[in-house]
Amino acid sequence: MTLPLFGAAIVPTFLVLWYFLSHDLHPEPRWVLWRTFWLGVSTTIPAGLAELAQAKLLEPAALGPWGSSLGAAFLGAALCEELLKFCVVYFYCAKQAAFDEPMDGIVYGVTASLGFATLENVLYVADNGMGVAVVRALLAVPGHACYGAIMGYFVAQHRFGPVERRRTNLALALALPIALHGAYDTPLMLLSQPSGGVDAALPWLWVPIAVVVLGWRFAIRKVLELQREQAGYPAADVALNAKPQPPRGSGFAKWLKLGVGGTLAAWGGLVTVAVLGAVAMGTVTPGEAADLLLGTAFIGALPLAVGLLLFRRGMTSPAKHPFSSH
Repeated sequence: MTLPLFGAAIVPTFLVLWYFLSHDLHPEPRWVLWRTFWLGVSTTIPAGLAELAQAKLLEPAALGPWGSSLGAAFLGAALCEELLKFCVVYFYCAKQAAFDEPMDGIVYGVTASLGFATLENVLYVADNGMGVAVVRALLAVPGHACYGAIMGYFVAQHRFGPVERRRTNLALALALPIALHGAYDTPLMLLSQPSGGVDAALPWLWVPIAVVVLGWRFAIRKVLELQREQAGYPAADVALNAKPQPPRGSGFAKWLKLGVGGTLAAWGGLVTVAVLGAVAMGTVTPGEAADLLLGTAFIGALPLAVGLLLFRRGMTSPAKHPFSSH
């Protein structure tokens, strides 16, 4: 796997993770976050083995394109992957002393989920190239992040919410990510079916996009609500039916900075890593290296620095941009 492909596989996950971590006004201990991330990475292997076992147990020819795709999407991918991530969030993260407020559920859920997505991304991109890296950066990585955010939110509600809803919240922590993940994967599984899959999948290719948009919207709304709670806003202002509103005109600017900044940072990072790798491995002459490094400063390091600055400014906090009052 080349360095640019490796960068394309891991940069999106860390940018999305940075976005969520930056909204936590009471940051979690780094060692707990890193352990959560690597536990998420480690779930990739058993999830892959479970998906292989599911593929052996269900006979695609007997089930047809739809039956095979639904089985692979919900039983193979969604159930196996989300169940393993749930184990990390519920049996490890929720038992930590640092898990002491509702926002922590989203932080740890996203961290575990993006740990899984990082290794999964590396494996997919290594096999399929840059085109798949771009598609996964736009859909699969945000998808994993919102599944983790939803899971973590309801695990936190199980712990800190009303006692009479504890079982319901715990069930939702697992059921909703599985449902969203399975719905996302089903049309994509149809595309890979050997007979009739492409024609069957084409009318449903809007579903993965809709899942990511709706899941991301839910996750961001909950992040903003819990951030207001952390900042000490009155309880009435953070009620589930009171959607926080940023100042007029700031929403579009924020997402523009995040989008442009993330794109520039990814591009600049890939160019910089590729050039430095080529120089380190001696694939260019010393004379060429000097010119190459000088050019990289403009087409690699500069876009990387500007992109990170824009991305960071897009991640506004209540302290800098207070939400409007009701």
